[in-house]
Amino acid sequence: MNARPLHVVQVFQPADGGLPDHVLRATEGLVARGHRLTVAGPADAALRPALEAVAAYVALPFVGAVPAPRADVAALRGLLSLLAGGRADVLHAHGQKGGILGRVAALRAGVPALYSPHSFVYRTHGDRPRRGAAARARVALGVERALGRRSAAIVACAREERAAAVADGLAPADRVHVVYYGVAPDATVAPDPALLAFRGDGPLLGFVAGLRDQKGLPTLLDALELLAARGAAPRFAIVGNGPLQGEVERRLTGGPLAATTLLAPFAGRVEPYLLALDGFVLPSYWEGLPIAVLEAMALGLPVVATSVNGTPEAVGEGETGYLVAPHDAVALAERIVALATDPAGRARMGAAGRRVAAERFTIPRMVDELEALYRAIAAGRPAS
Repeated sequence: MNARPLHVVQVFQPADGGLPDHVLRATEGLVARGHRLTVAGPADAALRPALEAVAAYVALPFVGAVPAPRADVAALRGLLSLLAGGRADVLHAHGQKGGILGRVAALRAGVPALYSPHSFVYRTHGDRPRRGAAARARVALGVERALGRRSAAIVACAREERAAAVADGLAPADRVHVVYYGVAPDATVAPDPALLAFRGDGPLLGFVAGLRDQKGLPTLLDALELLAARGAAPRFAIVGNGPLQGEVERRLTGGPLAATTLLAPFAGRVEPYLLALDGFVLPSYWEGLPIAVLEAMALGLPVVATSVNGTPEAVGEGETGYLVAPHDAVALAERIVALATDPAGRARMGAAGRRVAAERFTIPRMVDELEALYRAIAAGRPAS
């Protein structure tokens, strides 16, 4: 006899980036297996149309990651109304604000709650350009401990994240589980024509991510300028949108990188940009496990990334790419030029990355693990 379908409520914030991509993939996979999914997220979520195509979508007035009392209370009321309208088997909350409001609502409604941090915010305040970072970190850690001990499970995206959750007392070890992301980029789409035109005859390396503090853009530009001063800067594409766009434009316009570096907006899907590249660079200051890196590997691109958080669990030094320390522009420059000048190495590491992605970061495996976890928690059983 087949097990009955579950009703799973997914709650997420922020509105864009890798986190909603993951929620979409998980939702599609679970719906394909006959489960009922309700997704609650920001009204302006970039992937809202795609989520609405496969599940019921409840738009909430989420406002950023910082407290916004009026909007947060309204979002909490929306979640309580949603949970009161029909018995959910489990609620899975994603991101800091989604995790706080989703779990508070689930506790009040008597619904078991799981939480995916996708990088604990309390661990990142030292790298964020804000005042009072230490105090902010203490408050965030206190909230995570208070809610973590009352959560049915914490779902970490990497072993490193799980170890931190246990060491920092967020929940007992038997309630913190690792579920790696799954990706399946489409290799049949056409490469982006603007990037192909820019590359010329040599290799084109690139960055495809949000133009935000997290992603290490100042270090990337410093590294490229070091190479330009030596006459060794490769063709490089920076693809993305975000608050640092103006700063990137300022450093490229009329500067030493004007002839070798292209800034392009991100629109639509990631595959056309990745398929126009010969190597992928992501010098993040912090990550959970970067989905952009997994997608690049799945498409056969060698990767240069920073050895932060869960990234070394995907990128093998000298095997699928190179790892450097965050904020180290000199080391990043050395690895960028090494990748640009070694076509055989790029081919070898790209092929290895494709194999790793196919073995470890697949959507069916991810959905298997989430489904098993949901079933165990819904039944009140310990999750293996």
